[in-house]
Amino acid sequence: MVLSRQATARLLLLTGIAVAFGWAWRQFNTIPLLVMGQPTSVGLLQREQEAPFFEGLAGRTGLPLKITYRPLESLSIKETHQLETLLEGSVDIVSLRIRQNSPKEPTLEGLDLPGTITDFATASRVAMAYGPTVDRHLQRSFRAKLLGTWSLGPQILLCRSPIQHLNDLKGRKVRVASTAMGQLISGLGGIPAILPFDQTKNALAIGLVDCAVTSIASANFAGWTQHTSYYFPLALQFGINGYAIALKRWNQLSPAEQFQLTQAFNSYTESLWRYSEALQRDAESCTIGGTCQRMNRHQLTRIQPSSQDLQQVLEISRRLMKPSWAKQCEQRHPGCSREWDTLVAPIVYPTITPPEEP
Repeated sequence: MVLSRQATARLLLLTGIAVAFGWAWRQFNTIPLLVMGQPTSVGLLQREQEAPFFEGLAGRTGLPLKITYRPLESLSIKETHQLETLLEGSVDIVSLRIRQNSPKEPTLEGLDLPGTITDFATASRVAMAYGPTVDRHLQRSFRAKLLGTWSLGPQILLCRSPIQHLNDLKGRKVRVASTAMGQLISGLGGIPAILPFDQTKNALAIGLVDCAVTSIASANFAGWTQHTSYYFPLALQFGINGYAIALKRWNQLSPAEQFQLTQAFNSYTESLWRYSEALQRDAESCTIGGTCQRMNRHQLTRIQPSSQDLQQVLEISRRLMKPSWAKQCEQRHPGCSREWDTLVAPIVYPTITPPEEP
């Protein structure tokens, strides 16, 4: 009886040790990842695509990931400081706001130079062609690796009063999100007003600005369409964003783990391109009173851009945007402009045609 009790005690002790060892081993092998996501103001894409992707990433890859996903605003970090958080290692992965971080890494703007990209197919080609260049410079300057790119969709014009052509912007105040976009608006004769996204709805409501630039899906989701009447679907930029991981964390992964993570992001970002395009079509239909599945229905008037409008934007891009950006990029990375001319210019500067009617 005593031996039996002793044997039982030993068995329980060994079992406890094994359980504790197993728990400790799992904890030791866990890969913690703090992820800074898009702000919730992005809308359906953040809520329906990005958050679920990271929540299910461990199961999708089979890796022992312990992911903490937080929308950008919940981390109390400015979106313009995302690259620094990767360099410092305070965040492991960021849903990279490319336009907001391009002043610190000019090749980012080379992915989405205002006035150069007119459609999703072109945007995807540019991202594929120039992404490796951006990745190279992110690794050198900010110790961060680019995991993939995607688009929020064409950045278009919404106006309070009638607009038939881009020349009608002369003298009008136009909300923009960046200095680069402001330069394009100035080239068109408009008066750029750099305003945060969440302040634009009220600015339109009280007439502080006459027009505003963003994607039609974002405008519909944020309620800008409640205070505008005209929708001018000419892409002035294409809202390309990306994902980047701190090299310190990336280098801690084995080659097999890096491969699994890369495959997961490749599949995910490919699906994001398709999702964004479908969302853009639905948002446009909703905004002009057509069939509506995901957004709020409004009755804005859609103004078809002319071939002259498209050519005007392209010429301003060539004459103003490209040289201005090239100067900044060359100061940071000698040879930068020549590389862009080789990789991107043949894609974005061919003859273009107007967008089709819906």
